[in-house]
Order: sequence, then C-alpha cells, then structure tokens
Amino acid sequence: RVDHERIRAVGPDRAASEWLLRCGALVRYQGSPKWQQDYNGLPTGPLGKYKIEAINATDSCIMYRGFDYLDGLEHVTDIKLEKCMYIQDECLQRLSETSNLQKSLQQLKIISCGNVTDKGILALHKLTNLEYLYLSDLPGIREKETTFRVLQQALPNLELELDLE
Repeated sequence: RVDHERIRAVGPDRAASEWLLRCGALVRYQGSPKWQQDYNGLPTGPLGKYKIEAINATDSCIMYRGFDYLDGLEHVTDIKLEKCMYIQDECLQRLSETSNLQKSLQQLKIISCGNVTDKGILALHKLTNLEYLYLSDLPGIREKETTFRVLQQALPNLELELDLE
C-alpha cells in the first residue's frame, strides 16, 4: 500500500525511491551518474535535494498498487520496465495519466513484460513528450501494425524501436 503520510514527511522523490528499491528497482538522481540500488545507502539531506531522473525496474516486483508513488516525481526522463511480471496494461495506462510524467518522460523501454497487450501500448499516447519508445519481447501485442500506426499518429515526434517477433 502507498504510505501517503510518508510521502508528505520525506517528499515524493525519497518516498518513491524507498518503494522502488524495496521492490528491487534502481533509481538514478539528477546530476549523478551512479544507480542507487542499496536501500540502506539512500542519500540523506534536505527535503527535495535528490530528484529521481531515471528508473530501472529490471526484474523488480513493482505493481499497480504502488504507482501513486510516481505522482509527485517531476524530473523522471527515463524509465525501463524489463522482466516485470506484475506490469500490465493498467500500469501503463496509469503511467501515461500521471501528469508530471506526461511533462518529463522522454524515454521508455518495455521489455519482456508478458502481461502487456496492445491496449497498454496504446495508452502511452498521453505521454506527449516521449521521444523514444523501445518495445521488445512482448507476446501480448497482437495487432502490431495498427497499434504502432495509431501511436505514431498520436505522437509524431516519437522514435519507435521494435524488436518483436
């Protein structure tokens, strides 16, 4: 469950970092080349000092229930969802309806997430600043041509890279 008290107490970036790391994901902060992976090594400092810029959720157990943690993140430009067994269409829909991510997210990679279908990919059309989308090993996508044509029409500046059978 999302701890809204915690978000208020430590700020959205810190609370989201804690959730993501507990789930096995990595985060990278603005101005840092290093990925943060150790929960106990989370940086401390004044509220709002560390802003999440990138999320790598490879092999993590992030799921829809925790996506409220993403609402307050204003600086995330890059998200990678790889081998996330709990990521499904509703998660992508939720991601694309998060107004801060609509403004900041530029790159998204979705790889080997077996529960993602055309519906989830089509939901991404609300990410109006998305510049690059990489899709690979998504067996749930059945209407490739139609889905990608619709997405490309909605996001004409999107570079779409596909590695799908």
